[in-house]
Amino acid sequence: MSNPIVENRSLFEQLYTHAPIGIAVASHVNGRWLQLNPAFCEMLGCSEDELINSPIVHMIYEEDLEMEEFRSKFWDMTNGLSLMYETELRLKRKDDSLLWATLRACIVRDEASGEPLYLLVQAADISKQKDAESRLIVQRKQLEESSRISRLLTESSLDLIAIHHADPERTFKYVSPASQSMLGYDPEEVVGQSGLFCIHPNDVPLVEAYVAGQIQGLAPDRMSYRLLHKDGSVVWADTITHYLYDKQGNLQEMIAVTRDITASKQQQLSLQEYQSLFDSNPLGVASLDLHGNLLKANAGQEQLTGHTKEELLSSSFDHLIDPVDLDKTRYHFEETVKGTAQSYEVGLIHKDGQRIETSVINVPILLENRVVGVYGITSDITESKRYVEEIENLSYERALILNAMSEGVIGLDPNGNLIFANPIATEMMDFCPSEMNGKPLEEIMLQMQSEGIPYPSNGTPILKAVREGRSLPRSESVFWKQDGSSFLAEFQLKPIMDQGDNRGAVLVFRDMTSVKDIIRAKEVAEHADRAKSEFLAIMSHELRTPLNGIMGMAHLLKETELDGEQNGFADIIIDSGESLLHILNEILDFSKIEAGKMDLERQPVDIKAVLGGVMELFALRASEKNVELYCEMSEQIPERVRGDETRIRQILINLVGNAVKFTETGSIQVHVNVKPAEFYDESHLILSVSVKDTGIGIPFNKQHQLFQSFSQLDPAINRKYGGTGLGLAISKKLVELMGGAIGVQSETGEGADFHFTLLLERWQDESTDRIEKMSDNDLEMDRTSLATGIKILIAEDQSLNSHLLEEMLRKLGGVCDIVENGAEAVKAMERETYDLLFMDIQMPVMDGIEATCRIRQTHPEIPVIAAITAFAGAKDREACLRCGMQDFISKPFSSTEVSRVLNTWVPFIRAQHER
Repeated sequence: MSNPIVENRSLFEQLYTHAPIGIAVASHVNGRWLQLNPAFCEMLGCSEDELINSPIVHMIYEEDLEMEEFRSKFWDMTNGLSLMYETELRLKRKDDSLLWATLRACIVRDEASGEPLYLLVQAADISKQKDAESRLIVQRKQLEESSRISRLLTESSLDLIAIHHADPERTFKYVSPASQSMLGYDPEEVVGQSGLFCIHPNDVPLVEAYVAGQIQGLAPDRMSYRLLHKDGSVVWADTITHYLYDKQGNLQEMIAVTRDITASKQQQLSLQEYQSLFDSNPLGVASLDLHGNLLKANAGQEQLTGHTKEELLSSSFDHLIDPVDLDKTRYHFEETVKGTAQSYEVGLIHKDGQRIETSVINVPILLENRVVGVYGITSDITESKRYVEEIENLSYERALILNAMSEGVIGLDPNGNLIFANPIATEMMDFCPSEMNGKPLEEIMLQMQSEGIPYPSNGTPILKAVREGRSLPRSESVFWKQDGSSFLAEFQLKPIMDQGDNRGAVLVFRDMTSVKDIIRAKEVAEHADRAKSEFLAIMSHELRTPLNGIMGMAHLLKETELDGEQNGFADIIIDSGESLLHILNEILDFSKIEAGKMDLERQPVDIKAVLGGVMELFALRASEKNVELYCEMSEQIPERVRGDETRIRQILINLVGNAVKFTETGSIQVHVNVKPAEFYDESHLILSVSVKDTGIGIPFNKQHQLFQSFSQLDPAINRKYGGTGLGLAISKKLVELMGGAIGVQSETGEGADFHFTLLLERWQDESTDRIEKMSDNDLEMDRTSLATGIKILIAEDQSLNSHLLEEMLRKLGGVCDIVENGAEAVKAMERETYDLLFMDIQMPVMDGIEATCRIRQTHPEIPVIAAITAFAGAKDREACLRCGMQDFISKPFSSTEVSRVLNTWVPFIRAQHER
């Protein structure tokens, strides 16, 4: 008599091994796992052996586990009160990470008695949908502040995101581009339509009742229903809706996130297709008891052996096996009974007496961690085995020929996948043929166009010719290897034809690399590097321009009469702008360092003054956190050294700033010492700095990530403390540029000790670099009359920036004229006489550099020209000065910078007037 549990379990185990969703069987008695498919194991990050016999509840995140509800639902299913239990919760992976999943569970019962057999569980990873829901909430909060950013985020989602009006029809107000891929409609075709647009007519009442219930708080967060695609097909959808109310409680808008769950629905229906898949399988499929007796066999098994089902089920498998292979078959069967799946080849005896070559897979059927039977899948390999034998007879001769050739030879199948390669080819392309057999040619090498541009995927001339069965004459092309290197190759391609059928092709090639090709590749790389630099320059300008308006207007706003709340809002705007500027500067610094274009200055540096400034910068923040911040400096530190003050300060700010950020209690100690530099003369010294804190510490196994670009040790830490992940990477590269090294010693919860060294020189001739100190009264004039009597021209194409600068100068007593480009500035100078000109560098028609050159031809000294630039590097400053500019301010500029320019040049201008 057949065992339905064994059969169903067997079908479940074998036919759904490759199911994209997690499928598992658990005991309905003790709630422990019996068997899990690979998708379920991959989802949890565990092997099946690690999960077998463990309780189901152990995989559920504790905060999501409602034991009373779980027991109640399980009791209802066991007693027939409900057919299925479905829920969403977080699952714990082996590495302690969490993922969101939809769990569906049902009791499988005996068809005859109705008694429970086992618990069937499905799990689908919905982490992406949960992420989409989280992104939606963030997008909605930011909608009023920046609708452009909100739309960009919305349009990047694979889910359909829609905003509905609160009118009776729930009219579509906005639809994301996902409507095209999900429903076939462009967003413009949906906006303005009723909220019931595209809903399957039979599901309209269900959706209306759901919306009414949700508004009253009586319906669940999500629902599943059917939509109609533009082509008429049905799309199953899962939607979660958020309702936005005003302060009076009136509904304003509805935001819905919809996911296509058609595939998931089809997976649910597939469970009903087990029997048809079994019966219709062209392979021989059978289930056997532990003694080798056949319990069930499909039509494929009957056709393979020539026996009827009754004949097959009347005895064990012995009478089907060729006697010469019987011992081998019994051995593999016994190993399967012990719990190890087997794959082997044996001969079967057909009912007509003919031997059939077959491939057999035996898999143990496990129930409650016990083998209760064996599942057998048998396929006829008679023809393929004969073909392999014929090929093997030719392999030896072919190998001798291929190994003797001095050119690379690669064999490809009709789809462009590797069949064979001779030793010269593997050496030239640097790959292992055993690992790459069957892999696409593009994974081994890429054919490039003459300009160094790759062909479209699967669109190289070689692959096209292989698929079309064409030959390619001897020609040259650039081949790129897996390691990123390339060479000029001479190649030809010959198709392999078998009675008119395309069997693939043979590619023969040799290395033709020359100096000319190396120079060409160098020029391509240099062009790419220039393009990258130009892109960074443009992006710096485009980002700093609006940022300048935001921060400048916020500073002007601070100078008006504000109440406490408004003043706090202005401070938030300024702080946020400064944070964004810091991130922008870090990215630009990192790009310069990566490109090898970071130039270090060699100017006098007062180390004690720099360190004192850094300590003062963070003193208030440390005090607010009740963290002690102090510094110890060696008396041996010279008064001045030669170096780059800006970059030294940047390193200290990164390290001390991190210490303050990650320390909640305790102290932060900064120690600075110097010692002679070995292998250098007496003018050189080693500066040693240590920044030690009592903060959260760093796990030892993650310390190697600290100085990697864009690296965050833990997403949770990043969410709490923020940061780009570039600060320490930039610090490491700056330290190394200055001939030093940086490192860290830390343990989790014990704080961290960051230390670095710098190779510096003593400043030899201090007399040539006297710093004149002026009193505040001499340096600063009265702000309100600072620009009085000075004729000022502003050349700026962005009206926001020109208005901001005009307002700043007005508060300083100035009156300004404004032009929108360099050409207008040149014309203005021909009509009027100006004392001071603020000139933007990047403008349409004529840029600031060209305009300055033309003005200086007729006005060598006056007006004083101050550049407005988004580029703050030393080379950018030199370019401004070379064309005749005397000063510059960087975007985003502040009233302090503008005041500095006036303080510097107004005395000079007035002195010129007095001549």
